[in-house]
Amino acid sequence: MGTPQSMNMRLILPGPRWPWFPLLMGAALRLVNINAPIIGVHSWRQADTAALARNFQLNQLPIWLPQVDWGGVSSGYAETDFPLYSYGVGLLYQFFGLHEWLARGLSLLCSIGAIYLVQRLGSNLFGQAAGWWGGLFFAVLPLSVFYGRSVQPEALLMLSSALALERGLAYRQQGGKFNLVLMGLGLVIASLVKVLPLFWLGIPLLWLAWRRWPLWLAGVIALLATVAWYAHAHQLFLETGLSFGFWGSKASRYSWADLLNWRYWGDILLRFSLRGLAVLGLPLLVFGLWLPKQNEAEGMLPLGLVVVLIAGALAPSSSYIHEYYQLPLLLFACPLLGKAWQKLQLKSTKTGKRWLAVALGLMLVISFTVLQLDYWSKENPNKSDIWAQAQQIKITTPKNKPLISVTAGDPTLLYLSERKGWLVTPEAVNDELLGALKKEGASAVVGSWNKIENYSEFKDGPVKQKLAKLLGINKNQTNGNYITILK
Repeated sequence: MGTPQSMNMRLILPGPRWPWFPLLMGAALRLVNINAPIIGVHSWRQADTAALARNFQLNQLPIWLPQVDWGGVSSGYAETDFPLYSYGVGLLYQFFGLHEWLARGLSLLCSIGAIYLVQRLGSNLFGQAAGWWGGLFFAVLPLSVFYGRSVQPEALLMLSSALALERGLAYRQQGGKFNLVLMGLGLVIASLVKVLPLFWLGIPLLWLAWRRWPLWLAGVIALLATVAWYAHAHQLFLETGLSFGFWGSKASRYSWADLLNWRYWGDILLRFSLRGLAVLGLPLLVFGLWLPKQNEAEGMLPLGLVVVLIAGALAPSSSYIHEYYQLPLLLFACPLLGKAWQKLQLKSTKTGKRWLAVALGLMLVISFTVLQLDYWSKENPNKSDIWAQAQQIKITTPKNKPLISVTAGDPTLLYLSERKGWLVTPEAVNDELLGALKKEGASAVVGSWNKIENYSEFKDGPVKQKLAKLLGINKNQTNGNYITILK
């Protein structure tokens, strides 16, 4: 029987004897703001995803016809990623009604599944205790928590990718058709949901068992499925002109000159260190990489870290702006964190274990603080100008007529106000455009004098003055939001 002091230490530092603790901890954190509307961080991406789901349900559309809100009076069918997540949410809406907590709930379930698989992956590589800690880190780190319940396909991406990696390792160790099928299924889903997993997931899987031809066959199937979908999606773009901006001169993903700027890499490292690893996870990751390999298969983890960064560099502008491009790093980092933590525990004295408990507590405090300040606090509708404006639009404009939303590429206002319409930049607004869109049925021009997109400031200057004049608004009244009815 242990001393009271050692028993207290075991309470502070739980372990594999509570196998479900990472899942319960992850679920509890992801339930925060489960009822939040589509506002806050990356609301533009969440609004597009939620709009696809809502349109699937309301218009009874098949999965191959994703429909956005910003198609004006066109069909609205757009070139998008494969909308498996949105379609799944649409099915939930069909059975249970249009409630956004259902979308967040689906993300939560996917994320809990990913925690379980990350825990298994670490256990198969480093032992049960290290796997448990890796699962716990994946459960509580800020990026994993937020995108594990946001209305985006990232949680599904993490689940399918974790399935591919965990079953890929099992296929290497044991063989078996069932392992191969599940690994291939994970790879196909991940590659359809986002293109880049073909690279950052495919390479570690090929490294695991590159001499086995069935693995190559799974990769070919994933490639063909992805090509087939994007060929179809591009045909939708050619018909409607609507796209999420994957290719062509209008795409804003490929400013490769950014890769030569030290600030590009420094900002990504700083952001991932804070939001991805809660600061203290960074030295822990370095220690995990430094430790001698316990088995050859472990090499998939540092390889995965490298290829995720390279994949982000293939679309540097998007990777720099959107932090969820760094989210897959956690799939490869968390098992290494678990390995490092378990090694520290085994080598530490009683005093050292106390310091480990302090470090773990500090890491959790940092994680919860980041979640509160950077994410949760921005999802309060009572403090959201765009939420208030959307409610006003519902009252003052007819539901069956489209709007002109002067929010550039941000569809949040259209989604929240439950309207269709056009997204335009302030620079594009002129008499000709207003007249043409009015003839097509536009009922009002809406927007904000403070922001263009909800994360981009609308600065004072000639553009703002010109827009105020066109809308018949005194330039001294250009504060807050505006809803200008077209007569």
